Amino acid sequence: MSILNARIGQSIGFMVAAIILAIAATVLAFIFIVPEKKREKLNAFGKFLHDTCNFKYLVVEKLLQALYIFLTAYFILQGFFMLFQTSYGTWLGGAGLAIMIISPIVLRLIYELLMMMVILVKNVIMINKKLKDQNGNGNIENVFAAPDMSEMRESFKQHREAQAQNNAAAAPAAAFSAAAPPCTGADTPSECSSQYCPAAAPVATPVTTTPATPTDEQKPRFCVNCGSPLDESGSCPNCK
Repeated sequence: MSILNARIGQSIGFMVAAIILAIAATVLAFIFIVPEKKREKLNAFGKFLHDTCNFKYLVVEKLLQALYIFLTAYFILQGFFMLFQTSYGTWLGGAGLAIMIISPIVLRLIYELLMMMVILVKNVIMINKKLKDQNGNGNIENVFAAPDMSEMRESFKQHREAQAQNNAAAAPAAAFSAAAPPCTGADTPSECSSQYCPAAAPVATPVTTTPATPTDEQKPRFCVNCGSPLDESGSCPNCK
């Protein structure tokens, strides 16, 4: 019983260790192998792992193809060998001929149905690759790639920087308003220290104008009745 418990404990320990190592391998793969920008720095085996993890080629296509060829060859050969067999005195050549003719057709139909989705995905990958080759810069997004969050992070960063600049610009005015004593509007401009107070604004002083008194040069020199020159006293010698 103790030996059985020891073996069970050992199996559980190996299982926990395998789980921990598998998690570590997954994290390392997503850091050093899976990213597209890491592919150029990898060796041949690393590029193979990168393409495998990113499903840049389909293994299921080769497996289905090998299975189709194997089964087709098997049924044709089995039907051919049945031409030379008998069972309980009955010749099996008829069944062999049916197997040789019908089996390849049925297998082909089943294989084509299974390959429809595989071929569709393969064509999408080929179209994506051709678009990259035509542009020459590889800026076409990979249909199997994870969403790129760099643009969203950059937008959030710009928003935070703009908000910080606005807060920094509003801080001096808020500090001055908090330091200045409150103004009720009844203080005189010299008593109020707030630059935003209406009482601190300069008051326009009304300007009074005095009518100008006519000087000697501006007095009339000719009589308004007869037009004769006036004497020194301003009287007309003709009209008196």
